[in-house]
Amino acid sequence: MADDSTAQDRQLLHDYSRETRDPYVQRLLGELLGHVNRAEFERTAGAGGGNTRDLGQGRYAISYAYTPGMWRSDHLAVMVHELTHVAVNQAYDSRMLNFRVPQLSAAEDDRVKNETPGREEDHQNARLGRVDARRRDAFVDLVVGNVQRLLDELPTSGLPPERQRAIRTKLTDHMRARPYHEYDGVLSHVLTWADLDGADRSSAFYRSLTAMVAQAADWRAAGDITLPRRRRGLFRRMGSALHIIRR
Repeated sequence: MADDSTAQDRQLLHDYSRETRDPYVQRLLGELLGHVNRAEFERTAGAGGGNTRDLGQGRYAISYAYTPGMWRSDHLAVMVHELTHVAVNQAYDSRMLNFRVPQLSAAEDDRVKNETPGREEDHQNARLGRVDARRRDAFVDLVVGNVQRLLDELPTSGLPPERQRAIRTKLTDHMRARPYHEYDGVLSHVLTWADLDGADRSSAFYRSLTAMVAQAADWRAAGDITLPRRRRGLFRRMGSALHIIRR
């Protein structure tokens, strides 16, 4: 049975923003708390992650799996992750894709709604289809390269082995499934884990992670992303190693 926990979850996020001393988390939460009143939070029984639905007119519904005794770092990380999707959509008006994409016509939008009602991913794929392939490929190259860097540097993080395993799974599983949708949210999720679970702030992993989080926040503030020139063959070399599925 779902439990509406909006007031409690908003308070937990505000408490975390006052508690943390990490400047990158402070900046991120400063952005996200500007959107927190747009979202209703709902805790659901069972296992799994979270989900954010765009209700229109700047309103959102965030639901996530919650169990009694859930670690505080996991609880906060999933809320920060899902609220990042809200920030992304407010920045780019993109059906929660991590960069600005062309709008569908009214007829195209109705067609997608009628074919698969309620499937946000189908709207995302329809809009991605209108993005120049070189831009899509350049974004995937950047994300895959950044994920590989984090995976390579993760052993330097000073985090406990079980948290490192969770981070590795979060990076690879989300990347494999939906790189266009999950990049910003996963960065926020991993940063929250790193802050609350005691990452070494001087480590290569933490320096890289915070640089990526800051870049994504800068892009959202600007309302669009700035991609480097694509390096030929990068996706082929790295994507095959990670078994990434391009969408």
